[in-house]
Amino acid sequence: MKKPRAAALIDRTMEAQCFTAEALERIAAVTEFRRATFDAMTAERLTTAIRGAQIAITGWGTGAITDVMLDAAPDLKLVAHAAGSIKHLVSDKLMARNVRVCSAVWANGRSVAEFAFGMMLVTTKAVWKCRAAMPEKLWPQDEARVWMREPFGATVGIVGAGVIGREMIRLCQMLELAALLIYDPYLTEEEAEDLGVVQVGLDELMRRSDVVSLHTPATEEARHIINAGNLALLKDGAVFINTARGMCVDEDALIAELESGRITACLDVTNPEPPAKDSPLYTLPNCILTPHIAGSMNQNCLRHGDLVADAIEAYVAGRPLPWEVDLTQLDRMA
Repeated sequence: MKKPRAAALIDRTMEAQCFTAEALERIAAVTEFRRATFDAMTAERLTTAIRGAQIAITGWGTGAITDVMLDAAPDLKLVAHAAGSIKHLVSDKLMARNVRVCSAVWANGRSVAEFAFGMMLVTTKAVWKCRAAMPEKLWPQDEARVWMREPFGATVGIVGAGVIGREMIRLCQMLELAALLIYDPYLTEEEAEDLGVVQVGLDELMRRSDVVSLHTPATEEARHIINAGNLALLKDGAVFINTARGMCVDEDALIAELESGRITACLDVTNPEPPAKDSPLYTLPNCILTPHIAGSMNQNCLRHGDLVADAIEAYVAGRPLPWEVDLTQLDRMA
């Protein structure tokens, strides 16, 4: 049986960043594999690369799979995306041709959830406040007992039950929490029960939680889902974590709450990004600001290539595709 043709629609830099030699060998073992051959992606180069392919490997920077590219690959059957969001890749023509799409969203999602989980632990343990006291040669052990809200017996609220939210749930279930709450308007009661979480409305989640971690997609529906009205419901001393997108939070309202000193925020994303030079987010002592580093940045990128190899091997063998994207749900995706 002739092997299907697979074409890498990525540049050499991304291939090196996301694919181990083993992952590339796995793909080459089951396909006629055309590896990345260029250092910069252009429409012309991508069209040449995809010509005659049944499988296209895409990634960061690939851009839309245009009608011209689809015409050059009339037998295209699978797009294996070595990154997270696929929304920018998909066209009506690609969907009409029933091209299957899978992504490495789990790899990036796991990295984001690990980051949010870590920020939750060090913040509730008052690490930042203790560190701030050290230049003054203080030893605030007694004060830390007041500052801390340890995970034991705490309530954690997760907003959004996508890939990242579900991975955050899994990590939180290692702790002895009083309650693990979820808000997601698309989650069914049965799904919440299977996940082992308590489904509540957003206001109730904000009111009850010691920690709120935001994992909504960057859609218009989610714009300012966190706002002055529900931020005011947070307990004094609560921790708010945003590793989703800045647009999902009314930043002026969040800054007002931070300036009151009531809460602490861990923000890996802002709107705009980076914040304006005069933004209080840079200097507020209760704002832990990081430069959008929660997702795959370094070693974790190699998970992406492994997932692409898994998907291609499954496709060639006729097995179910791991992390196949349901394109009928495209409007709900980031």
